[in-house]
Amino acid sequence: MKRTTRGRKTTNSDSGKNVDIKIKHWKLRLAFVILFAIIGISALANGVVGILSSDDGWQEIEADSSSTGNNGSEFIFEYYLGASGLSVSAEKKALISLYTSALETAYQNFHNEESFDGVNNICYINAHPNEEIAVDDILYDAFALMEESGGRQLYLGPIYTEYNNLFYCNDDWETAEYDPYQNEEVAEYFAEILSYASSDEQIELRLLGDHTIMLYVSDEYMAYAEETGFLSYIDFFWMKNAFIIDYLADTLIANGYTLGAISSYDGFVRNLDTSGTEWTFNIYNHVGQTVYQAASMQYEGARSIIFLRDYMMNSSFDVQHYYELEDGEFRTAYIDTADGYCKSSIDSLVSYSEDLGCAEILLRMIPIYIADEFDADALEELGEDGIYSVYCKEQVIYCNDLDASITDLYDEDDVTYVLN
Repeated sequence: MKRTTRGRKTTNSDSGKNVDIKIKHWKLRLAFVILFAIIGISALANGVVGILSSDDGWQEIEADSSSTGNNGSEFIFEYYLGASGLSVSAEKKALISLYTSALETAYQNFHNEESFDGVNNICYINAHPNEEIAVDDILYDAFALMEESGGRQLYLGPIYTEYNNLFYCNDDWETAEYDPYQNEEVAEYFAEILSYASSDEQIELRLLGDHTIMLYVSDEYMAYAEETGFLSYIDFFWMKNAFIIDYLADTLIANGYTLGAISSYDGFVRNLDTSGTEWTFNIYNHVGQTVYQAASMQYEGARSIIFLRDYMMNSSFDVQHYYELEDGEFRTAYIDTADGYCKSSIDSLVSYSEDLGCAEILLRMIPIYIADEFDADALEELGEDGIYSVYCKEQVIYCNDLDASITDLYDEDDVTYVLN
């Protein structure tokens, strides 16, 4: 397939429901709003007709509607049908089956509140501390990446539970019960949790080989958990979709499907396409109550992208990980393992790699993004490892990838973005 056959596509999946998004061309903005109203979240691809038709070309692949156990609504999977030699209907049917199965596996394994027959998932592991447990590849590999990163986010389960309660509050006065910024008792409780969660001597997910793990929990910490009443020692929480999207992508690649891209509502993208199609990823900047589409990044080839942001863009899904206070401040799921407070060193950060998956990029970015101060030098160092980033500060767009193509800079209403 030639590049001109498919044209330019975009891989962002966020929609502006809670904030005013300023896009350079108002007609394009209107088209986005209409598209979001129809399908909720979108990879923002050109050719909506192709998504809805049975012809060859770009189509959205959705999970089988008869499947009840998956979080497919949080992802958009687009694929170019008709290039395999199979009939479009046969290829689409096979893709739906494979995609649905992978979604179900991921959903069941990462679930932290529900058990499933024959699946030793996060919920099961939390209920069986200090036992040797055989787990599926998807979880074992995720635990291995967490261990390699050296981070302790996995052990924030009890704190994540409180933030989850905060995000589903209806009014600001309710949030004080869960927010350490407003409530000293909550901050003290988080400090108690972290005195355990930060120590390998108190809790440690141990990899025993042969897909067997053990969640070691000290007698002291178990007694505290029983006294306090929390159920989750470990949880991937907001990081979960980074691991899931990698699993989905790797499953598709292993089965020979590489003419597509998957994006999640919370900013994770796995583009599998190596055909020469030109893709676009939009760069956003949050200023006050306005989100500007500051620029666009064009690229070709397979790529993993993560988009971290401290503001809401999708009202249907962002309530899982965000709460907006009446004064315009946001509480987010980006929790600092040092004190349990949510933090973002910069309003938004796009990071990508041609070689690493989303989870690997994310784990490298967490110490930079979840911090009191933004460390641009640390981003430069990651560029030496092939992890590149784009961000905005005071209407200047920075990128440490010398080969990056940043275009369509916003310039309207006395607001102008420039490249560094």
